[in-house]
Amino acid sequence: MTFTIDENFEPRDPAQLTDAWQLDPLDDERGDYMVVDRVDIVRIACVAAETGARFQRDGLAQDPMDWMLSASDLFAGWPPIEACRRKDACSLAILVHGLGLPADIAPTTLNSIFAEHGLALAEPNEEWLA
Repeated sequence: MTFTIDENFEPRDPAQLTDAWQLDPLDDERGDYMVVDRVDIVRIACVAAETGARFQRDGLAQDPMDWMLSASDLFAGWPPIEACRRKDACSLAILVHGLGLPADIAPTTLNSIFAEHGLALAEPNEEWLA
């Protein structure tokens, strides 16, 4: 079975994405389309699992799905569910949760922590979503 979709698959403005992800998974309403491949899905699943486990382990009141679907300063305003399709963002999210750092840590703070240990963090950019 094949079908054609008349849709623009260019990355959106990060501000538009938070609203686009406000979907009820138990509703019949359909959202718009996005192109993903298998590794994208595995990366998103890894980050979602790590996020859920960390929030439960640390007893955080924040909902892990809310974190996954909301704009994040850590990813230059992109929701983690979009940003974590890319390898660098996926690794960063797993690192933040694995180390128990604040889920909303600012990239400048993270860079300061890394710099103390001679490490550097790549700046988030549009290539994460290319």
